[in-house]
This record gives sequence, structure tokens and C-alpha cells, in this order.
Amino acid sequence: MSDRLTMCRYVKPRGLRYALAVLMALVFLGGWRHPAAQQSSPIVDLYQAINHARLNEGATPLGLSTLLTQAAQRHADDIAKRGIASHEGADGSDYRQRIREAGYRAWNDGLMVNEVVWLGLGGPADALNWFRNRADEWMIFSDARYREIGVGYAEDGQGVRYFVITFGARPGVLPIFINDGAEATDSPVVAVRLTNEEAEPIGEGTWIGRAIEVQLSHTPDFDGEPWQPWEPLLPWALAGMEPGEYSVYVQFRDGANRTAIAEATIRLVAPGEAPPTPTLLPELTGEALPSPETPLPEMEGEPRPSPEMGTEFPIPQMGTPMLTLAPEFVEPLPTWTPLADLELPTVEDRPSNWPVIAGFILQGVALLLGAAAFLRRR
Repeated sequence: MSDRLTMCRYVKPRGLRYALAVLMALVFLGGWRHPAAQQSSPIVDLYQAINHARLNEGATPLGLSTLLTQAAQRHADDIAKRGIASHEGADGSDYRQRIREAGYRAWNDGLMVNEVVWLGLGGPADALNWFRNRADEWMIFSDARYREIGVGYAEDGQGVRYFVITFGARPGVLPIFINDGAEATDSPVVAVRLTNEEAEPIGEGTWIGRAIEVQLSHTPDFDGEPWQPWEPLLPWALAGMEPGEYSVYVQFRDGANRTAIAEATIRLVAPGEAPPTPTLLPELTGEALPSPETPLPEMEGEPRPSPEMGTEFPIPQMGTPMLTLAPEFVEPLPTWTPLADLELPTVEDRPSNWPVIAGFILQGVALLLGAAAFLRRR
């Protein structure tokens, strides 16, 4: 009996220590936050930089299309293997064929699409700088008819990077952007940026033309929501004030009563926890990179054969200077402002520092349990 009592006296404190460890882990996890910003990648960085550049020029952002990205990635992998910058695929395909084969359809299988290609030792900033300083290519980036984009990225074995960017517009696909595509917000009042049908303004068949009015809703049924004139930027109050994911639905309608629906989501976080607005990539200096349509200039480095083209070109060494970013391209991004005061949904107030408060409560409970265990031992 004495041995059993002695064993019990040590088992309970061990169990209590385990419980305390669990409680402290919960306190730690309760105050921990995942990083709000997406993990950076060349594709994401270039996509965001392109949209920032369009906003700086007064154009609407472009929606990231999975189908256009598939076509772009297919060609990026292809030209990286062959070591060339060309719009023609190894199988003889052109960009329209690749985009069509990815399943991107438009207006009775007609296509409103385009493609640009870049290679070099730099990253997204270098690629964008190069396009920005070539009028012919930049006209594609700033074309108001395009509403979607795809980005493909690949590298070869010698550090050369390849970007393929595809552009397109499909009937009835009108992307919307909450706070210009921000991932998170700490305010339940947001701005919804709208696109419109510019590729086929009068529409075609049952496909919507240029919208003249819209409905905004928290749900896809738009029950009871009023129609209002189409505007490029509209204020909207999210469905609640509790942190979490919120969707915004927009229904477009043209003069012939043809409609299209779009959706976007944003994550509402506690005040002060929203990630900063992404800024353009840093300014670079140096000489312009060669055009994919022209031979590469003489550079230091070992030549690498290109069997498909029957030519050789040198691989530039690290540190090769890149293009200077145009001054107007580094202006601050345009900021949205709610257009009117909106009535916000009311919820019960809750302290924003609840993890800290919960931690103090759990620690107090743990101390009480420890004191009780100590007294029981006596």
C-alpha cells in the first residue's frame, strides 16, 4: 500500500506537468500568426508587378487565368530546353494554337489573345523593365481589351531564366478586384474594382457586351440587391466584422439584359495585421537586354549550341547590367478610397488582443492546479 501511495504521488505531478505543457503550447499557438503575404515566386512577383504597372497607367488589373498560365508554362518549359526565345514551339505550334489547346475559348472559338517572351539572367523586375521600354511590347501589356493573363517561368541548367506571358479576353469573364487585388484587409469597408467588356463591346449572341449596371452581393443569388450604374470603383461593406474570408459577388448587365457574374475574396484581419501594399520591384540600372526577335549581343561567357536553330549564343555572366526603370513606373501605386459612408454590420465588441488575455487566464488556471496538487501531496 505504501509503494502504491508513493507511485501515485509522482504520477499526478507528471500528469500535471504534461497538462501544463499542453496549456502553454496552446497559449503560444493562440498568439501566433501565419505570415499574411503569399510566398514569393517569380510568377507571382511578375504578375503583381504587371498589375501595379497597369494601375499606375490608369488601366485595370488583369485576372490570373489558369488556362493561359498552362499555355504559357508549356512554352516556357519548351524554350528553356532549347535555349532560345521564340514564339514557335518545338512542335511547330504558335501561341494561338497553344492557348486554344489549353481550353481557352472565345466567341465561337475565335481568340482575343497574345504572347510575349523574355529571357535573361535577371528576374521579374528585369523582364518588366525590358518590356516597359519597348513600345511595341508594352502596347500589349496596356491594351484595355485584355482582361486575363497567364505567366510561365522556367530555367535552364546555366542560370538563364525564361518568362512567357500570355494575354486574353473571354466572353462573359469580367474579373473583379477587392482593394486592387490585396490578399487581406483590416477594414470591413473595401473598394471593388470592376472590369468591362472592351474586346467585343456590343457582345455576341448570348454573350454580354459592355455592362451598364451592376449588382453587388454577399451571396451568389443577389436576392433583393439593387441594380446600380457601372462604375470602375465601388465601395462595399463586407458581410461581417469578424476576422475570416469574405466573398464579394458582382453581376454585370448590358443594355440587352445579358448578364455575367464574377466573384472575388479577401481575408479580413484584426486592425494593424493587414500586410503592407506590395510595392514595385527595386529600380535597376544598366543596358537593355536583347529582344527575343533579334540576335543576342556579344557577351562574356562560354557559347552553348542550339541544335534546333543551328546557331550558338553566349550565356551572359552574373552581374550583367539590366535596364533602367522609367521614372513614371516607380510612382506610388494609386490608392482607393471608399466613395461613401456605408452602414457596417454590428457585432459584439471583442478585444483585439484576446490571445494575450487567454494566455493570462490559462496561466492562472495552471497555477491553481499546481497549488491544488501541492496541497494534495501534503
